Amino acid sequence: MMDFAAALYQDLPFPVLIVDAQACVLSCNDAAARVFARVAGHASAPGSPVIDDPAIADTLARHAAGGRENAHPFLFKVDRNAGLEATAHVIALPGETDGPRYALLLRSLLSGGSHGEQILLGQRIASALDTMEEGFAIFDRHERLVLFNRSYRERCGKAREAVRVGATFESIVRANVRAGMFPGIREGTPEAEAMVRERLASHRSAGSGGDVFSFGDDRWLRAESHVAETGDIVALRIDVTELKRTEAALEEKRREYFSLLQILPDMIVRFDRNLSILFANDSYAQHVGATADALIGACLRDVACAPEQTAALIDIAGYTPEQPVRTREICTQGADGQQDWMLWTAVATFDDDGVCEVVAVGRDITETKRQQARVEAQADELRRKNEALDQFTATVSHDLKAPLRHLSMFAEMISEDLHRGEFAELPHYADHVRKSAARMRRIIDSLLEYSQIAYRIAAPKPVDLSGVVHDALALLESHVQESGGTVEVADMPAVMGDRELLKRLAQNLIGNALKYRRPECAPVVRVYCRENEAGLDFVVEDEGIGIDPQHVDRIFEVFQRLHRNEAVYQGTGIGLALARRIAESHNGLITLDTTYGPGARFVVTFPQTAKPRGNDRGRPGEEDDRRR
Repeated sequence: MMDFAAALYQDLPFPVLIVDAQACVLSCNDAAARVFARVAGHASAPGSPVIDDPAIADTLARHAAGGRENAHPFLFKVDRNAGLEATAHVIALPGETDGPRYALLLRSLLSGGSHGEQILLGQRIASALDTMEEGFAIFDRHERLVLFNRSYRERCGKAREAVRVGATFESIVRANVRAGMFPGIREGTPEAEAMVRERLASHRSAGSGGDVFSFGDDRWLRAESHVAETGDIVALRIDVTELKRTEAALEEKRREYFSLLQILPDMIVRFDRNLSILFANDSYAQHVGATADALIGACLRDVACAPEQTAALIDIAGYTPEQPVRTREICTQGADGQQDWMLWTAVATFDDDGVCEVVAVGRDITETKRQQARVEAQADELRRKNEALDQFTATVSHDLKAPLRHLSMFAEMISEDLHRGEFAELPHYADHVRKSAARMRRIIDSLLEYSQIAYRIAAPKPVDLSGVVHDALALLESHVQESGGTVEVADMPAVMGDRELLKRLAQNLIGNALKYRRPECAPVVRVYCRENEAGLDFVVEDEGIGIDPQHVDRIFEVFQRLHRNEAVYQGTGIGLALARRIAESHNGLITLDTTYGPGARFVVTFPQTAKPRGNDRGRPGEEDDRRR
């Protein structure tokens, strides 16, 4: 009894008396001894009657049965002569071998003198504990309940009746299991025993910070244990249901945001001031050929694509609170050899030491760039078509009007002679009408051919230039024989393009070289290729009359003839315009080499070759010439 009494009340701050059924003191704690010693002439030593009341036995038994739930504590007079009154809770003690025993927990002690007793510390503590929302209890070193507040008992829900002074912590836990306060746990199962062991271990792990567990109907409690200097265990039960619900809601939002970041087509990467990657979504991980988990902690500089172009984005020192955002368009080469474009936007956040984190978002704008290129190409083609339309309009207004004027004039002259009955000049007039009509037909055919050549080849294929030139020479065979000229053709590679258009290009250039020859000399034409930084040059040069450099801008326009006398040099003036349009349809460029002489040298530059053929791509020599 003495060990239990010492653990139960000896060091408590409020007075406690252990009495028998007649209210005779069996023992008291230090606080009670101090209080009663202040009342003159009153003895509180063991064996002394503390209450002078003949019905004290019934009173103690009745109030002991009410326990802590009794709304009216027991009020008694300690000593009639001293005028001392006290209120106390009465608790029946176990082990009634020598008759009933009671513990009197004094709530207040008042005297009738001018020096009335103040509210005892015990009452203050009990009242204060009952106002706490957190459950509070004190267990002795034997894990028996010594003190608890209202919230602690309420936290046990259906098992609250098990919470009483002297009950062990294990009995309270088992009562909770029996009442179904642990969701999914049934009494008598291995899970129930595991739960009891878990709660006992948590109760005994004082200072561990406690643990959180599910309890009752969708409730969560946090249990903490602290050891007092006396060896008692102070237990706290804190309802953290709202906190858990908030955490669950935040976790749900986090999962939603994380899922959103993962399904976004944009690439997202977050890194700190040391360029250590803190987060990367799957899109970014796939872009750099890794997994999102493997990138965490990696240095961004080691995994970023196009480091030269992204240097400005990962330059931490370049971000300022005034300019925390940077945007860059990054161009890389994809697996298919095509250019890939990414638009990166990076936003920095700051702390007292400067930049703490940077979030960069990359968006694939390759299709946008390609669409933009297509639009620009279409705009360029539209511009070219408008220029061609302007040239066509000028041609209609000038070149087509000339033969029409001749037709009209000679038709009127024929009509007048017929009206006068003069027929001598009619054959002459009819011949002029025929020639004007033929010229008009040639002009119309040339315009039709010019208009049918597109500015872009829909499906380019590798075309052997050597074969193209020989096909063109087959069409020009009569012109070569008539002029007595020579065409030297070197071995040439293949280019990407349209075979029929390239054949027409070669035919026009070689035909011009044969046509504009010196009267006294047989024409000599050389056809060969040479490589340069821009691509491949297709060269056609001759030793003819040449072209004055001042006309270099005119010769490629429609119907721009430098030689008006068709009796000497026949043609419509559309051959070089067709050549330029064919070259541009192959993304190429045709120029006149003004440094060459005597004669003329035309150079068609193609951007790339395909399937090179042979080792000699230079100017044809005497041993490998192929003449027609």
